[in-house]
Amino acid sequence: MGSYLLVFMVAAISAALTLPLLMVLGARIGALDNTREPAVPRVGGWAIALGVGVALLLVGVVFAPTGSTLLATTGSIGPVLIGAAGILLLGAVDDIYPVPAAAKLGGQILIALAVIGMGVRIELLSFPTGPLELGSVFGLAFTVLWLVGITNAFNLLDGADGVATGSAFFSATAVGIMSVALGHPAAGLVAAALAGALLGFLPFNFPPARAFLGDSGSMFAGFLLAGLAVEGSTKGPTLVAIGVPLVAFAVPVFDTTLTLIRRKVRGQPVFQRDQEHVHHRLQQFGYSPRQVAGLIYGASAGFALLAMLFLNPGVRSFAVVLSVVGMATLVVVRFLRLHEINELARLARRGVLQPRSIAMNVQLRRAAERLESAHTLSDLHTALAILFHRSEFDEVILTVAPPYDRRNATLTWHLVDGVFEEGKVEHQHDEWEVTCPFDGVGWVGSLHLRRRLGRRSLMLDLNLLLEVVQPALENAAGRIENPLPPLKVS
Repeated sequence: MGSYLLVFMVAAISAALTLPLLMVLGARIGALDNTREPAVPRVGGWAIALGVGVALLLVGVVFAPTGSTLLATTGSIGPVLIGAAGILLLGAVDDIYPVPAAAKLGGQILIALAVIGMGVRIELLSFPTGPLELGSVFGLAFTVLWLVGITNAFNLLDGADGVATGSAFFSATAVGIMSVALGHPAAGLVAAALAGALLGFLPFNFPPARAFLGDSGSMFAGFLLAGLAVEGSTKGPTLVAIGVPLVAFAVPVFDTTLTLIRRKVRGQPVFQRDQEHVHHRLQQFGYSPRQVAGLIYGASAGFALLAMLFLNPGVRSFAVVLSVVGMATLVVVRFLRLHEINELARLARRGVLQPRSIAMNVQLRRAAERLESAHTLSDLHTALAILFHRSEFDEVILTVAPPYDRRNATLTWHLVDGVFEEGKVEHQHDEWEVTCPFDGVGWVGSLHLRRRLGRRSLMLDLNLLLEVVQPALENAAGRIENPLPPLKVS
């Protein structure tokens, strides 16, 4: 335990001490974010990488057991560190000379493939029902998706001061504990070094930030965490291998998932930047930058603790984690008013109820056929009563009036238990209404469909109602003699 704590402390001190010099260097070579006044150096990645490297080298040299542990696992941890170095270089170039998003993604994929070629690969997923062998092709694809996806998840989260740094710190702590618990001390040491370096950088990145992670920092932390999660959980029992990393990375993964859904639903390019990430939404609700960072830290810490439940695996732990994650997701979606998610949920619910929707649409078409054979007002009543007897509307009203008195109908019927009864119905304040007007010979009519606010989404296709039923009403009215009583002459 002393080695892990020492690595953590040395990494934190090294990152904090080297950062001022790196900030000067960043200003000279142009690694600056010019959206702030004065411009902020984007050198967090170099500080964190130096902190990790110095801690591992120093502690590895001073303490023989630690050095032996690191050397004995170079075959597994080495490729992850090499890949993280490549990602760091790619991000550093982007911090100085912006790289197109597609080219940057291509570079990330190439680095991930190189790491996989050196032996880092996800070949097995563990679930409560048993392990799932991915095979060579799916294993390759899933590993690339994991490494590149988590890398970009932390990169996308880096849009507000201190947010990505704090979230990565808690994730690194969870991965470190998992690695040690599962018998991977080398992965635990690297995770401890990363956590320490992130903590050493955090005072400079906390709002108002004096230094930014930059793409080099967010991508380096994300890739290293993704790789350590793969290597640190390879001996994990059921649920642990996939459960701990996913829950520990819940905040950036959730934000990235929302981003992809949002841009897909809106028809926007996937690489197009926007200001609607979770941290942006919190700022729009009036939270200060420090409050936003605090909320993200709280959520990240909560998920890191929740991930620890997987270290004592079982169906009960799985159920608890899923329940908490599900409730947290629901709360966040409602609190942040993520309309794209609500719309997808509505479409999903509509898909589940699609058979009922199809049945209603068929009923609409059959009612239109029945209206085609209507020659009296009674026939009209019968056809509409059959159509709307079990409809989703709270009130179905039919009105008939002379052409010159459209506003005040002379005759009004409303549907009661499948039968039209004469009599007016007051419009309630919490109802919305769809009106289908139609013209007869010497008279006019209208069908009013009312529904209370707050009910679930309407399954009936209103477009079909207007396209099929309304013209059939119009044709039927043209065949029906004037149903109005003759005017009395005084």
